[in-house]
Formats: sequence, structure tokens, C-alpha cells
Amino acid sequence: MAAESKQVAVIGLGRFGMALCHELNQHGAEVLAIDINEDLVRKAADHVTQAIVADCSVEDTVSELKLDDYDIAMVAIGDNVNASILTTLILKESGVKQVWVKAKDRYHAKILHKIGADRVVMPETEMGQRIARIMLDTRIFHYLELGSGLAIAEVVVLTTMMGNPLSAHPCCQGQHTHLLA
Repeated sequence: MAAESKQVAVIGLGRFGMALCHELNQHGAEVLAIDINEDLVRKAADHVTQAIVADCSVEDTVSELKLDDYDIAMVAIGDNVNASILTTLILKESGVKQVWVKAKDRYHAKILHKIGADRVVMPETEMGQRIARIMLDTRIFHYLELGSGLAIAEVVVLTTMMGNPLSAHPCCQGQHTHLLA
């Protein structure tokens, strides 16, 4: 992972935003953590490059923070859908290279796509789907949806499957599959 060269701004320091900050920092990214809650910013300060109390739903704030210099801005605002949408719009209009946004539900996601979010994530939904696939087929250890009909799965290869195409496996039927060693 080439995160060491990445500069990432994380706006919203709830559970998701805080976990994202920790993980990005662990992988060498330069992380700017932003929230309107001073206590959350204080908690994040030890695990990021810089932590700031600010409201990014205000154009002047985004301009002052020079967020357009960052490679990616992640809007991880949880419950305040209006603030999430307004922040996303301001970031896009300010020229931020990549704006990723956490969506609360499919309607929120639809609006975010329409205003130009580069990537919309729904962590609870996406993780629920991954876990369900693993729970329902004990032959799958890990499953990761890549989009565009592509996925990566770590599966148990039974001796009865030796010499047969992977597409014969019940978890892969009807899909184009390739075995990577």
C-alpha cells in the first residue's frame, strides 16, 4: 500500500472516522482529522498528523484549511445528513481531488452521487453483505466485492474439485472466475 505519500483529510470523528484515522496513520498516510466536537478532536490528536476543530460545511473554513491540497477528503459525518451533503458539495466545488463520503442510507447515497462524490461508502451495509456471504457458505473464508461484478474470495478447495474449473464451485456458479495462486 503506497499510503505514505497520501495526504488524507477525515471530516467527522465518530467511530468510523476515528477508526479510519487510526488505520490510515498506521499505514503511513499524513492524516488531518477534523470535527466540530473538541473532545473528539482531542482523542484523535495522538493518532494523526494534525487534528483541528472546524466546521467544513462552511466554505471559508474549507478554503482556510487548503483541503484542495489533499489527495483525498473523507466525509465521515454520521447522523447529520445535511452537514454531510453540504460539506461534500463545498469540497467538490473547492477542487478537492477525491471526495469520499460515508452515506447513512440509499437516499443519502443517491444525493451524494448526484452532487459529485467520487466514492460513496455504506460501511454497515457493505460489511453486513460480506459477513452474510461468509456465514452462509463455510467454504468461504473472506469475500470482498470489488464492484463492476468483480469480487475476490478466499475459498476452501476440496479434493473433489481438483482438476475442475473453479466455476463448478457452488459459490462461483454463473460468474466468471479465475484462480489466483
